[in-house]
Amino acid sequence: MLKLFFQKIFIQYEKAPKGSPRRVEARKQFVEAMSHRMHVDSSVKLIGELLFGIVKSDEMLYTVPPTGQPLVEDWDCLKAMVRTFETHCGSLSQYGMKHMRSFANIYNAGIKRDQIDAASSQICVSIPFGHYSSLEKGFST
Repeated sequence: MLKLFFQKIFIQYEKAPKGSPRRVEARKQFVEAMSHRMHVDSSVKLIGELLFGIVKSDEMLYTVPPTGQPLVEDWDCLKAMVRTFETHCGSLSQYGMKHMRSFANIYNAGIKRDQIDAASSQICVSIPFGHYSSLEKGFST
């Protein structure tokens, strides 16, 4: 679905006359989407490094639980953790849902909501504005 979104924007960009408002808008949408993706990815990575240290961060964020084991025991707590992240860092959006396993791993490691709150507020010093802002679109979960 996201691939189709980028293809649509690219086609709009290519078909629009150079310097036209349509071409400028297509480029703006593309840059905004890519900036959002980079922001979400780097925010989650930096929060992991802050919580677990640089050496253990990737292992803690990207470990896959054994087959048949639930992702988390308390889904409401996981949702609250994601909302806390989004309060400081902006909406995960559909793209950022790929990080739900990382948030589940943070939860399963015993990290509490107040720790996520502190880490998110340190990493994301301002909420990104625009289409992907949690203020404009609401929360992902």
